[in-house]
Amino acid sequence: MSGSAAERLVSTRSKVEQVCRWLTSPSPEMLDLCSDQLEMAIHEMTGTVSALRQTGGDAEDLAEAWHLQRAVRKAGKLLDNAADYQHRWARRMAAMTGGYRPGGQPPAAAHPGRIWLQA
Repeated sequence: MSGSAAERLVSTRSKVEQVCRWLTSPSPEMLDLCSDQLEMAIHEMTGTVSALRQTGGDAEDLAEAWHLQRAVRKAGKLLDNAADYQHRWARRMAAMTGGYRPGGQPPAAAHPGRIWLQA
């Protein structure tokens, strides 16, 4: 990958910030794009980290790394919220469609289009 470490960090941060924008009003299509974008960001970051380990980085690199860290934390919180929302929605759907198990817990919801195994 060409460019300085700071330029690569800016590029990676840009991808992560785009994911954050998409996660504020998600749709199935946007979530697929988020996955692809985060995969590219991880690939970029892997090369950048090894370059920084060799050179030690300078003040600009460290500042950009800090900005990237903030963007990654924001994306992580948004993804956690999306997962929590999905989990709560699945529990509601299971309760509405399958009754309750002994102890008052709703049954596990089957997700169509996915592999689901139950022991």
